[in-house]
Amino acid sequence: MTVPAPSSDAPRRIVLVAGPSGSGKGLMTRDLGLPLVPLDEFYRDHDDAELPRRFGIVDWDDPRSWDVDRALSALTALAHDGRTEIPEYSISRSRRTGTRSLDATDAPLIVAEGIFASELIAPLRAVGLLADALVLSRPAPLVFGLRLARDLREARKPPLTLVRRGWALAQDQPEDLARWRAAGMRSVGLREGTALLRAAATIAEAESHHREHAAAPQILRIAAVCFVRIGTEGLEVLAVRKSGTGSYMQPGGKLEPGESARECAEREIAEELGVIVEADAFEPLGEFTARAANEPATQVHASVFLAAADWLPRDVEVRAEIAEALWCPVDRPPRGLRLAPLMTEHILPALRTLTL
Repeated sequence: MTVPAPSSDAPRRIVLVAGPSGSGKGLMTRDLGLPLVPLDEFYRDHDDAELPRRFGIVDWDDPRSWDVDRALSALTALAHDGRTEIPEYSISRSRRTGTRSLDATDAPLIVAEGIFASELIAPLRAVGLLADALVLSRPAPLVFGLRLARDLREARKPPLTLVRRGWALAQDQPEDLARWRAAGMRSVGLREGTALLRAAATIAEAESHHREHAAAPQILRIAAVCFVRIGTEGLEVLAVRKSGTGSYMQPGGKLEPGESARECAEREIAEELGVIVEADAFEPLGEFTARAANEPATQVHASVFLAAADWLPRDVEVRAEIAEALWCPVDRPPRGLRLAPLMTEHILPALRTLTL
């Protein structure tokens, strides 16, 4: 299936597919030509102290063994930018062994499949990227045989361990299917699921064309703050990621009625980072307009300010809706992370012209 790519303003949408390990989830996309994100690649490495264990090995069926934030970040980048970096994970070695690039520029729809797919329903729906959520239901004896044949072929673990694990998963399968359905996934067979994916791709293509000719986007007025420092790779700027999203941006937020941009910046920094910076200490970097990172059909008009990293503690602690903070090199942003359009199109270019 080859279809025109969506416009840059219309992100690709995502179908989540769950189902028992080895049930054939990948078969539903193999013949459709849709980009496939295998969510199993986002397992945590074996030396992670938080990994749960079962049968003397890491419990790959426990959501705590899986990095939901990294998966969400990769899917967000793929949906908006058409490209992302996917880890390559070795189950037999219980760690990531590399990365590979995934290109979805010629597709209107992305499929993400794995036993933890339901963990992504809420965050993807919240940012308008969820197209559908399906769970593949097949008879437990068939799934047991398919899974064991695959695991033995790939030498994932010792044969006895694979048999014990496979039997336990077969016993758990009815409960797992009920849990996926309760999370909002539609139960389908292999043929029905394939037909639904084909239909979803057609709908996604039509929606992308509709968005190209839709009314002007909503405009949000925001303030953002660039905390900068000189790091090992030159100038660095603080970037944060909100809970349930996959894009990194500067701390800040929407202006409240009657609030100035400086007042908004002071309030947001106190709420998100627990730091009091007087409004007069912010230096203006510029006024910029860009696509919103996490809200569809929306643009932001941003008043962007500068502040020295001296205002922050050595170890930045995030609060409120912020889930993570990192220092981003201005000249060489890290690969595999999706940066908000405001950051890539305006803030980083403006920071590169600074002389500190």
